Amino acid sequence: MSARLKPLLGALITAYTIFFVGVTYFFGPLLANDAPTGAMVPGWLSLAIVSVLLVLFFDWVNVSVGNPIRSGLIVAIGQIILVDVYYVLNGTRGIAAAGASVVLLLVGWVAVGVVYGKLSGPTGGTA
Repeated sequence: MSARLKPLLGALITAYTIFFVGVTYFFGPLLANDAPTGAMVPGWLSLAIVSVLLVLFFDWVNVSVGNPIRSGLIVAIGQIILVDVYYVLNGTRGIAAAGASVVLLLVGWVAVGVVYGKLSGPTGGTA
């Protein structure tokens, strides 16, 4: 038996159990009764705020990983699994939109990683 199989199965069972119970009994009921009344801020401002938060998250990941392109891929893959795999499987996003989103996320985060790496110098941002 692979040394990774036991922790992988344990993590899978834990994730499924917590998220199933959490969505079914906590998040789902709140979501059903919490319809937004409209945007809190204009679209350009919400994108700016989220971009700042995502780049700070990217930087934090890169400090641990030490490779800006790999860090960008980690951020992109997390987003892809949530909004392009999970949402397609549960019927809240179409396949064409998911495909376009995958391309945009991969291109965008690899570009962020390349620029970050170039501007970080020879250490790649792992000071």
